[in-house]
Amino acid sequence: MEPSPASVACGSVKCLPIAKTVIRVMFDDATAAEGFLERCRGEGLDAVVEDARPIGTVKRNGPGLASWLKAHPGWHVVAESANRRAAWAAAWKIRHGERRGFEDGLWDAQAQNRDGRWVVIARRASKRRSIPGEGMDPLF
Repeated sequence: MEPSPASVACGSVKCLPIAKTVIRVMFDDATAAEGFLERCRGEGLDAVVEDARPIGTVKRNGPGLASWLKAHPGWHVVAESANRRAAWAAAWKIRHGERRGFEDGLWDAQAQNRDGRWVVIARRASKRRSIPGEGMDPLF
């Protein structure tokens, strides 16, 4: 009787095949990463690039994103949305201070269609927008 492909005989004990080991490594520059990949492949390891984005430019969510936008002036893509309505709603929340980290009202945001996908772009506004109802005196 042959062993099933799901198990391998290890002496008198049945052993399951060893799972693939994954190691994640980050590098400061692309040349160092390529050199490491080539050395791993030279050793016969199955080395692949999982995520090649630069770590220093990753934007965060909420207060981290707001502080990133303060440090980088100008319009930046802050979110991708499934459709126009979702992009508009996300931009509205940023403009009106309802999104976490953007409560101070010092933000401009817009929904844009770029190459068939809806994105939300935002920037730090030059001055605070007036919120309706603030500073009004009661009528009587």
